Amino acid sequence: MIKRQTSFINRILYNQKFLILIGLVIIVLISFPLAKAVSQRYKIDQEIKSLGLEISELENTSQELNKLISYLESDQFVEEQARLNLGLKKEGEGVLVVKEPPEFNKIFGVGSDDMNNLNLKKLSNPQKWFNYFFNKQDI
Repeated sequence: MIKRQTSFINRILYNQKFLILIGLVIIVLISFPLAKAVSQRYKIDQEIKSLGLEISELENTSQELNKLISYLESDQFVEEQARLNLGLKKEGEGVLVVKEPPEFNKIFGVGSDDMNNLNLKKLSNPQKWFNYFFNKQDI
């Protein structure tokens, strides 16, 4: 009886179909964790790439902001702002005031009183063009 059991076990263990089945089961059991690890690796690589792109964008933004800061700290910017906002000028420069001709006021529906008070009449763009081409005085 012992011989029969060993003979049966030997037949099962040395049977090619049984060994192939056991080999396939082992391969399947190994492939699941491997597939999971490969998937995680892919996700991590994608995240690294996206973070690298974000870093490069932030570096570009930082460089632009540094250029802006250096411009804002420059004498050129200070001079420009003094000219625009404070009405200052350099020595030897003259100030030129340009007045609009009276025809401009008539064409675009702006009276001299309105120009002084900055209460411009609200005309649509087509009305302004019509006044310009046909020199309509009534508005």
